[in-house]
Amino acid sequence: MSPRRCALERYTIRSKADLNQILGCEDIEGNIEISLFDEAILRLDDLIYIDGLLEIKDSSALVRIELPKLQEITGEFSLYELTSLGYLQAPKLNLVSKIQWRVLPILSTVDMAFEKLKKLTSILISDTSLSYIIGVSSPEMSTMNINNNRFLESLSAEVEEVTDMLHIGANGDHMNIDLPSLRRTQNLSIHNVEQLELGELKECKGSMSLDKNKFESVQLSKLTKVGGTLSLNNNMNLKNVQVDELDMVDGGLVLANNTHLHNIDFFELLSVIGGALELVGPIKEVKMPLLRLVRGSAKVKSSDEKFSCSTWAKSSIRAVVRGGKNECVNSQSQNYVASTPTNPESKSTPLEKKVQQESLALRIANYVATIVASMMALVIGI
Repeated sequence: MSPRRCALERYTIRSKADLNQILGCEDIEGNIEISLFDEAILRLDDLIYIDGLLEIKDSSALVRIELPKLQEITGEFSLYELTSLGYLQAPKLNLVSKIQWRVLPILSTVDMAFEKLKKLTSILISDTSLSYIIGVSSPEMSTMNINNNRFLESLSAEVEEVTDMLHIGANGDHMNIDLPSLRRTQNLSIHNVEQLELGELKECKGSMSLDKNKFESVQLSKLTKVGGTLSLNNNMNLKNVQVDELDMVDGGLVLANNTHLHNIDFFELLSVIGGALELVGPIKEVKMPLLRLVRGSAKVKSSDEKFSCSTWAKSSIRAVVRGGKNECVNSQSQNYVASTPTNPESKSTPLEKKVQQESLALRIANYVATIVASMMALVIGI
């Protein structure tokens, strides 16, 4: 017996009576839009295949959605403003193009296997009571946006590339993120996370923000390039950062108010910062041995009593900053502001003049020492 097929460009359902037009359909060609539905339970026993989208929204009476046989949705699966929904059942669903679930504040139980979903290109889950999202699997997605799920503690996904936006933030207090296969992403922002796995990430083509997290360590050992701004701000437990292969940040580099991050010595291969460099916090030491160009300004503001602006001013940083100013402020109220090649007419501060004089004296001494060494070598040769 062939499945019962139903076809219509759009099925609009607002009542139990409207629902009769698709009850008994196994294969539906067309979009299903359910809104203002006034029943507590929505159950479609026979539905197996939807060639189109399934949208259920603005139905405050709806408590349960049961789709026991549904296997495929070729379009989007959208749930929106279902303020009483607590249970979703779709155990056989194995294909869907997009998931858009928003404003489902008491949805806590989903009988659906994320790891079985094929061809998933985008996922947005916001404002739910879910405690975990496990096993999302897709080689490439355009968007992964998981936010404001106040009880969410765990997210794992086998995704290799996110072509537009990856955003995870404002979820549970002990959020654990596991993205072990992610290699490339466009824009990445991760906030309010306790544990983070991004060990295979090689490139972020846009901006990358890791702010207001609770983790102690960030392991980005394969990351080579950030196409926009890289920021690590307000991570109160952060003690260790591993970016062994990072050699270029096309935007700015900002590290601010990381309470336990004292030594900025982990950018061992970084050579170019395309924007500004800003370092703020209890900083004791800054080392970027291969840095040769900062296209924007540079600013360090340290609250550590041992940090010396004089040492900062004498470092190699003064030779690589090409835009704006090179500034330093420490806990002793020592203030250093230097002009850069783009500001040749700026007046030098007393500290800058001192540094310039000391630098000139050092260069002369090195030159004289070189001449003397050459003459001695010549005499010995004779």
